[in-house]
Amino acid sequence: MTAYELIFPDYLDGYEHETEAKGYLVGVSVVVDGQPADFVVYDPVRLMQEVADAIESAGLFSEQRLLVVARVTREEITSAIQKLSAGNFHDFL
Repeated sequence: MTAYELIFPDYLDGYEHETEAKGYLVGVSVVVDGQPADFVVYDPVRLMQEVADAIESAGLFSEQRLLVVARVTREEITSAIQKLSAGNFHDFL
């Protein structure tokens, strides 16, 4: 398992319920060996909406470091990042 620091955006404090209801969060950062990697986090419903809208307007959907979790909460995101660390963040860093 790779050592890392998980950093949530400052604006999340006090807005956790709103963020979960919206189904997405931008600016989740994972720092490994001093190198930050920013993630965009979606729940499956919101992701499908974003994909459909992007395909309709631009013909494609693309997102770097996309993380999909059941619910956009600190707990779900922390758990997912922990699982990725077990694989040394192979696909993301």
